[in-house]
Amino acid sequence: MCNQSVGLIARELEENGIATVTLNMFLELAEKVLPPRTVNVNFPFGAPFGDPDNKKLQLKVIKASLDMLDSCNTPGEINELPYNWRESN
Repeated sequence: MCNQSVGLIARELEENGIATVTLNMFLELAEKVLPPRTVNVNFPFGAPFGDPDNKKLQLKVIKASLDMLDSCNTPGEINELPYNWRESN
């Protein structure tokens, strides 16, 4: 599903009382659509949690996404993760 559609769906879900966090790979679009909470990663499309077989990195992305449910205080907040594609740790 495209990043824009997910952002718009997340806004609608939030308006109906369901907390959301979107995982985005296109920062400029997240800045325009402004989903309620966004975690942005610099990974290629099709691999939003990181490169295959890198469980440590994938878990870091998942944990950061879930942590944002508690830590986000400002609607439209974007958390840019510092991880890189093909990161070894």
